[in-house]
Amino acid sequence: MVSRRCRLAFFASLCTASLGLVAPAGAQDVSGAAFSFGLFGDLAYSAAEEPLMANVLADLDRAPLAFVAHVGDLGSPRAGSCTDELWARRLAQFQASANPLVYTPGDNEWTDCHDEQGVAGGEPLERLAKLRSLFFTSERSFGRRSIALARQSDSPQYAKYRENARWDLGGVTFLTLHVVGSNNGRGRTSAGDVEFAERNSADLAWLHEGLAHARADNTRAAMIIQQANIFPRFSPFPGNPKQEPDGFAELRAALAKEVMAFGKPVVLVHGDSHYFRMDKPFMRRQAGGGDPVVENFTRLETFGSPFHHWVEARVDVNDPNVFAFRPCIVPANLMGK
Repeated sequence: MVSRRCRLAFFASLCTASLGLVAPAGAQDVSGAAFSFGLFGDLAYSAAEEPLMANVLADLDRAPLAFVAHVGDLGSPRAGSCTDELWARRLAQFQASANPLVYTPGDNEWTDCHDEQGVAGGEPLERLAKLRSLFFTSERSFGRRSIALARQSDSPQYAKYRENARWDLGGVTFLTLHVVGSNNGRGRTSAGDVEFAERNSADLAWLHEGLAHARADNTRAAMIIQQANIFPRFSPFPGNPKQEPDGFAELRAALAKEVMAFGKPVVLVHGDSHYFRMDKPFMRRQAGGGDPVVENFTRLETFGSPFHHWVEARVDVNDPNVFAFRPCIVPANLMGK
C-alpha cells in the first residue's frame, strides 16, 4: 500500500493551492476509471544514498500504480553515473520494478560525462550512444509488469531517438522528451552543439506529434516527462539562468504554442533542480518577460537528492482538471532520523 505519509501529508494543502490542476478534496470517481502513477528521479548521488534509493523503489513497489516514471539522473558523475557498472545496477532495479517503469535520460548519464566534471575518460557522445543501446532496446517499459510504448524511432527520420516514447492510458496521452540539464548539452563543444541541434529538432517534432495525436484521439489531457528544468527565470534553477545561447528557448516557445492549441490540461514533469514544486510558469509574469499566458499548463518538479521521496499522480477524467498530485514522503528516508 502507499506509505502512510503519502496518503496523509500535504494532500489538503495541495488541494487548496488553487493551481488549477488539483482535484478538490473528497472528489468522487464515478466511472471507476481513475488511476494513479508514480514520479521520481535525481536520486542516489553517492554510495551512501544507494539505500535511500532502494527505499524509494520499495515504497513504489508497495503502491498499486498503473506505472512509474523516472525523470532522469541515475546518480552523479562523480559517484559513477557515467559508468557501465552503475547503469547495470539501475537497469536491474528498473527491470525488477513491480510496476511498469518508463525512464527518460538525464544530463548526469551523458552530457556531464567529461573531464571538466572530474570524470576521467568520460566522453559524452560515446556515453549517449551506449545509453541508448542499453536502456531503449524494447518496445515496452521496464518492470515485472510492462506497458507497450510507441517510440519516435518508428519513424526512419528519427531512427536513433528511441528514448522518446509515448503511450495512452485512461484517456490521457503521455510522452517523454529527451531534454537534459546543463543547458541541454548546448554551448560546450562544437560536436555537442551539432548533437543538440539534431536532438532539439527531434524533440520539437515529437512534442508536436504527441499533442496532435492527443487531439486526434480526443484524449482528456496530456503529460510530458523530461529531465531538464527549462524555466530559468524561476529560482531554484540549476546552472546559469542567463546562459546564452539558451538550450531551452525553442522548446519553451513551442511548448506554449502547442499547449495553447491543445486547449486541455497539460502537465510538464521534470527533475533537475532537486526541488519539489508545482506551479504555472507561463502565468508568472515578470517585467521584461516575453512568455505568453498559458492557463492550461502546469509544471511539476519531483524530489531530488538529498531528499529521497516520490510523487503520486492521480488521474480522474471526470474531473475537469484531470490530474491531482501529492508528495509521498518515505518515512525511512526522513533526514535527521
